[in-house]
This record gives sequence, structure tokens and C-alpha cells, in this order.
Amino acid sequence: MLDRDQKAQTTPALDNVDRRAIAAGLFLELPGKKADPVCDDTKRTLAEALGPAPAAPAETTCPAFVPKWLDETRIHGIALQLYQLRSARNFGIGDLGDLQALIGPFAGWGVDFIGLNPLHALFTAAPERASPFSPSDRRFLNPLIVAVDKVPGFRPHMTEAVTIPGAEAIVDYTAVARAKLTVLRAIHAAWQNGDPRISETEQREALRHATDGGAALHAFALFEALSHHMVQRGYGAGWTSWPAAYQDFASPDVRAFAATHAGEIAFHAWLQHVAEAQLAETQALALAAGMRVGLYLDIAIGTAPDGAATWADPELAMGAVSVGAPPDMYSADGQCWNLAPLSPRALSTRNYVPFKDILSAAMKHAGAVRLDHAMGLERLFLIPAGKSAAQGAYVRQTGLTEALVEASQAHETLVVGEDIGVVQAGFRERMALRRIFSSRIVAFERDGLRLRAPERYPRDALASFSTHDLAPLAAAWRSDEVDLRQRLGRVDARTARHEKWLRLAFKHALLAMTGLSPFRAMGPLNETIVVEIHRMVARTASRLTAVRLEDVVGGRRLVNLPGTDREHPNWRHTLPLTVDEVVRSPVLNAVMRAVGEERPAR
Repeated sequence: MLDRDQKAQTTPALDNVDRRAIAAGLFLELPGKKADPVCDDTKRTLAEALGPAPAAPAETTCPAFVPKWLDETRIHGIALQLYQLRSARNFGIGDLGDLQALIGPFAGWGVDFIGLNPLHALFTAAPERASPFSPSDRRFLNPLIVAVDKVPGFRPHMTEAVTIPGAEAIVDYTAVARAKLTVLRAIHAAWQNGDPRISETEQREALRHATDGGAALHAFALFEALSHHMVQRGYGAGWTSWPAAYQDFASPDVRAFAATHAGEIAFHAWLQHVAEAQLAETQALALAAGMRVGLYLDIAIGTAPDGAATWADPELAMGAVSVGAPPDMYSADGQCWNLAPLSPRALSTRNYVPFKDILSAAMKHAGAVRLDHAMGLERLFLIPAGKSAAQGAYVRQTGLTEALVEASQAHETLVVGEDIGVVQAGFRERMALRRIFSSRIVAFERDGLRLRAPERYPRDALASFSTHDLAPLAAAWRSDEVDLRQRLGRVDARTARHEKWLRLAFKHALLAMTGLSPFRAMGPLNETIVVEIHRMVARTASRLTAVRLEDVVGGRRLVNLPGTDREHPNWRHTLPLTVDEVVRSPVLNAVMRAVGEERPAR
């Protein structure tokens, strides 16, 4: 059955290519008044890969979970990148121990939630593949989040055999992974050898986790063990680079490897137990401290095409296709994210259980989740292998919203959808009907040419000044990312000058909104400006607002410059302050007092 958007595509003049494309769920036109139609080659390729689109399941009006108390108040939180936290006790990368140290002070400021970057499993055998939005498997966790010194069985002498890297400015993922995994192997050996200092309760919990994880956990741990083995032999960490005999999860060679490397597989399964136990403990500590939501976890839109998820279950993911975005005003060439999408037909056949499993992995340890690229609930922009982003097409998605709402209600978890950028007509209205909260960033909220007034923000939304894809406030104030993009050849001098003019105009409008003199836009950023900007965001009508930690204490270090990888050290910059210094920061304390005045804790 065709939806309302596809019915407009059906005319008697359609040829066979178009009919097959529509039957597969493709939209034949790209958005925009002057956009070119999807080319025939893309239609054929995607129609072949997709097959006939599954019938859309019956829609309901059931909303996502929203706690009753939230309808009567507005709350605030702090958003941060976990890996950026610095302390004397961590292993050169922020971990859950660092986060736990912040819970008490944050709660003291009336914070009700802490937003984190995706914690999905990446590739421990290739630690420089650092983007949290390109996971190996979204159902599992990145072991680098583990606070090693808090794992039962840890002894300080275990660190004598490793070099712990510094992280004053940059995370050295290779050195971090080497040090952490070495010590964690030593701790695991103590568990395996029956160290009496590890309680029977802890041993039973690990055994229960392995049993409950079942075939999915075994497959993931097997992938990790094989990935390390292949890297040692000179291959890549991802399975598409391996010898053909090992690319098939069910092959005799893989079974033989599993039989002879049971100890290594057990180690990687145990890492998941340790990571999950610490994450659950962190959420419990947040709630015990008085936070009403606790952790707010991010869920990526797809997985790496050569990761554990696609290796263990190749029929679930679409091969030779990537998720991305079409050309638009923000990216003239479009974007290819090199992420494998889930097959709509496979999801429908399996009653959307694989998607629910991904959601549940985050929701069971969080009071709220953020769904990256929420428009993917209804349509995804898919790019065939070898094609440019301009040669992709939107493909209809079915059943995902219902699955999301069901999971949200089952786990009693609030859902925020990342709906920034070009959003299809009616999508935000449909989200609002299902109480999937919207993401609202100050720079993008406009009423005509003017910045939207705080009282005109939607209620069911999370408002913030910026996000990880934008420069932190101190860098944005000086247009650092514009200069960086010009140096890297992403924009020419003329475009850079125009963007800086637009930035100055935005600063004028922003200052006027805060009640400060617009003439301050020409001067330096100072504490007063930082505080009043966050006070203004806290005044919005949205039920949720988040202070991005980097906007206050992050200096001018950009988390991520979209469209780059190592040209700019994406996902590597740490905070300029340690955890102890963050808590004592006069500017952060002033900001949180101002936000608390606008949003009293109770």
C-alpha cells in the first residue's frame, strides 16, 4: 500500500523502472524546488537491493513515554562527550569513573539528566576508528568507557607493565586501548583463576550476563577476537578486508577459530559485562543523587558496513549501500556517512525485533535517549556503492516509529529525536503527536529572518545553544570553524567572508535576545555573555534544556568538523580542564546558577 507521498508519484506515464522503484519504496524526486529527479541507474540499483517494500504495519496514536511530572515543569541537564573528561586516575580517556565523580556536583546544581555521546561498541582492534557514530554494533558497549580501577580484581601493580598516555589536548586512542586492554586482561585472568578477592556474587553476575547475552553476545565477542587476530596477521579490523573463509560467520574456518580461541572470546564477552555493570551503576548513582532522568544516551543512525553487526547477520543489513544526505544549503555535494542501513524487508519479516534490540540496549540504562537523524524513522537517504551523494535517493521506512514508541513505553524512557537541518514536511508535527521530543538549536530556530523568541519554542523539545557538530561557543564566537574549513579547502575565501558576516549578524541578534548590547558582538567573549546566553536558552518554553559542557569550559577545541576525519582531529580533543577543575569552574558555576534560577529544581 502506497503512502500519501508515494501516491503523488503514480501516474499512467510511469515506465517500468519508475514502477519498480516506487514498489521498492523509493521517492523519485529529491527535495527542493530545483532538485533533479533520481537517476534511472540509482532507481534500478536500489530497487534490486531493496526488493518490494514491506506493507506498512497498522499505525496507532499511542505516544512515547513521558513521565507525568514532566508535564508540570521544565528541567535542565548537561551534555558532554565522555571521552573528553580528564583526571589523574583515568587511562588517558574519559570513563564512567570520571562521570560518576561529576554526578554529585551536577545534582547539586539541580541537573536532572546528563547527555552523553553514543557509547556503542567500536573496533577495539582499530582504536583510531574513533567516531561514536560509526559503531561496529549498536547493541553492545565500547569497553574504553570502563573505569579500569573500579573493576573488581584491579590492583595498582597491574599498571606497572603499561604506559598510560597523557590527554592534555588529544586522546591517543591506540595508546589508550593498548594500556586498558592489557590491564583488563590481567583482571580477567584473576577472575578466571578464582581470585578470592572477587566475590561469588560478582562471578555469578558475570555468568548470568554471558547466559542472558546468548548467541548475540557470543557472535559479537567472536568478532572482536577474530578482529584482533586478523589485525595481528596484517589485515584490517573490519571483516570485509579478511580472507574469504573468515568473512562468512557460519564458515568452518570461523567455527574452528572459535573452538581454539575460547579464552579470548570469553574475555571480550566479559568486557561487555564489566561495561554494562558500570553503566547500570552510573545510572543508579544519578537517580540516587536526585536526578529525575539520569543518563541521556545517544543512538547512532547506522553501523559500520564492516563491523560485528553486519558480519554476524548479513541479511539484516543492506550491502553496497550507504546512509547519507542529499545536497542542500549546508553541504553542496551532499554527504555519504559510510553507514550500513537495516533492510526494511528483513525488519518487517522479523517484526522489528532487531531495531527494538538496538533501542533496548540503550534504554535499559537510561532515562532518556536521543535518536540520531530521527528523520530515518520515516525515510532514509541511501547511496549505492560507487555513486556520489548527489546520486542517492530517499527510501521509505515503515514500522520504526511504532517500534520506537513500544520500546519507550516498555522501558519508561523519554525519546528525543535529532531533527536538525532539512526536515520533510509534516515530520515534526507527526513526532509531536507521538510525543517524540524535538531537538532545537538556537542558531537554527527562526521566525522569518529573526531568532525565535524563547517563549515560542515548542514544549515537547530539548533546547540547547549548540551540539557536537557545531563549534563550541568560544570557537564559534571567533569563527574558528570557518577559518578551519577554508584552510582545508572546504570553502573558498569569498564563502568564508560571507559566513563570517552571517556569524556577526547572528551574534548581534543573539545578544539582543539576551538583553545585552549588540555592540558586544565585536568584542571578546566574556563570562557575562556566556551566562546570559545560557539564561536565555533556559527561558525557552521547551520542557528540556541542556548546557553543553564545551560551550562553557571547552575553550576553542572542536569536537567534530563534519566532512573531515583526520584532517581535523575529530572525536579526539579533550576538555582543557580536569574533572576537579570543571566542578570548580567559576563560569560553569555562574551558568548553572542562572539556569537554575530560570528552571528551579522543584
